[in-house]
Amino acid sequence: MTETHPSTKKAGKKGAASRQPTTVLYLYAISQTPTGVSPVIAAEGIDGVARVEAIRCGDYLCWVSRVLQTEFADQLNDRMQDLEWLATTGLRHQRVVAELSTHLASLPARFGTVFLTQESLEQHVESRKPALGKAFQRVADADEWGIKVFAVSAPKPTAVASDLSGSDYLKRKAQLMRPSAGKQLDADVQQFIAALTKLAVATTPGGKASAGQPGLIWHASFLIRRQDRKKLESALNKYAARWKDVRRIDCSGPWPPYSFVGERVQ
Repeated sequence: MTETHPSTKKAGKKGAASRQPTTVLYLYAISQTPTGVSPVIAAEGIDGVARVEAIRCGDYLCWVSRVLQTEFADQLNDRMQDLEWLATTGLRHQRVVAELSTHLASLPARFGTVFLTQESLEQHVESRKPALGKAFQRVADADEWGIKVFAVSAPKPTAVASDLSGSDYLKRKAQLMRPSAGKQLDADVQQFIAALTKLAVATTPGGKASAGQPGLIWHASFLIRRQDRKKLESALNKYAARWKDVRRIDCSGPWPPYSFVGERVQ
C-alpha cells in the first residue's frame, strides 16, 4: 500500500543535514499542466501542517506536500498500524485529491507514495511518460462510480443470542456476513451489468473490503464520462423501479478515478 522512491541525488553536508529535520515529497496526484494559472488547493496537507503545492515535472504537475521523512517514510509502516492516525491521514489524502479533481484531470497516487527528492520524482514521471499519456486519455472528463446490488428479503427468524453458545454465535454471525461469491448471477442482474458496462469507459470488480456486507450480490466500479451521467442515472432508476422490494441498488460517486490508475502513477 505504501511506496517510497529512493533519491538518486547525493546527500549534502552532514552538518547542514543535522541542523533541521529532513523532509520528503508526499505525492497526492499527477495532473496535466493547465493553460492558465494553476489552482490553489485549500485542503490541508497529509500532516495537517504542510501546504499542498505543484511541482512541474516535464509535461505534468505533481501535487505534493513537504513532510517529515521520519513520519512519512522511515516510520510509515509502523504509523499505519495506528488506526486513528491512518483514518485522519487517509481522509486528508482523499480531500486533496477530490479538490484537485474539481479543477484538473488528475491521476490519484496511492496513499503513502513518497519521494526523497524532487530529482527522483522528476525521473519517476519521465520514465512513465507514455503510460501517463494513455491514462489521461482514458480518464479525461470521466469520474469513478461505485455500484452495489443487495438482495432485499424478509427477515428470517433466528435463535436468540442467549440460546447460542459463544462459538455458535460467532459461526452464525460469520455465515450472515459471508458474501454470495461463487453463486451464478441471474439473468436480470447480468442484464443490468451489461447496460452499465456499455456506458462505461472502463470497469473494475469490487474489492474484498466490501465483499462481506450482508445481502451483497454484486459490486463494481465504473469509469463514466461526465456527458453520460444522465444515462447512468436513467439506468439506475430503471432497475431500481423494476427491483422494488427484491433488490436494492447503492451508488456512490462521482469520485476521482482511484480504481483506474493502477501503476501508472506509482
